[in-house]
Amino acid sequence: MSQRRINILLILLVSLLLLVVFIERFMVINGPATASILFRPFGGGVDKHAVYGEGIHFVSPWNSIYKFNTREQMVQETMHIMVQNGVTVSLLVNYRYTPLVDSLPAIFEHYGMAYDKVYINPEIVSTTSELLSQFTPEQIYTLKIDSIRTVALLNARERLIHGNILLGNLVISNIKLPKKVVTAIESKLQQQQLAIEYNYKIAIAEKERQIKIIDGQATQAVQGLVNRGLTPGYLQYKQIEALLKLSTSPNAKTIVLPKDANTPLILGNGQ
Repeated sequence: MSQRRINILLILLVSLLLLVVFIERFMVINGPATASILFRPFGGGVDKHAVYGEGIHFVSPWNSIYKFNTREQMVQETMHIMVQNGVTVSLLVNYRYTPLVDSLPAIFEHYGMAYDKVYINPEIVSTTSELLSQFTPEQIYTLKIDSIRTVALLNARERLIHGNILLGNLVISNIKLPKKVVTAIESKLQQQQLAIEYNYKIAIAEKERQIKIIDGQATQAVQGLVNRGLTPGYLQYKQIEALLKLSTSPNAKTIVLPKDANTPLILGNGQ
């Protein structure tokens, strides 16, 4: 083998070695749901207009590449928040978020690669704390979680969109008050329920009393009407009418008129 061929072979080997060593410096391979931004140390820093999507891209070896996961990501966190009366409640918060791909340079410039810990998480904690701090322990105990979740989601979504983060969902669950506070609240609610029940019974008894009074007044009125109609003349007329009917009866009858009485007694069949 001639010296010339050996030199060419050495050059090819060195070139291949350099290619293998520095390939990651000038060729960027983005996998699925991955986007990259470019930092130009000699050209103004972060390139605010260049976002590299999935696939292979070539860049200058002296520039730096930063990769972002563009999938929707989920975070679960336990929070401890102080509400009114100085009571601390614990709750479980689940939220999903996605960075706006076209705004990755701005996200990186403002918050860095750890934007989730620097920006998203503090905003979620702040929003949830501001919401729950408006309630007393009794209100939190009786509130529907869905109503809290809806307000928290809307507030957090409005905040994060200003930082180019799209909040997909936020779920608050497993709200826990201190055991002593729960016991006191349950005792208070039980007393309130008993008071409502007693007031209901009193109202029913009062209604029944009014009904009895009305019934008594009606009976008294009817008796008054009847008594006014039973005059002595009317009673005597009825007696004469009965005697006339008796006189036409084929059965034997005995009429007894007690002393000092205006009403005769009629006996029949040996009675």
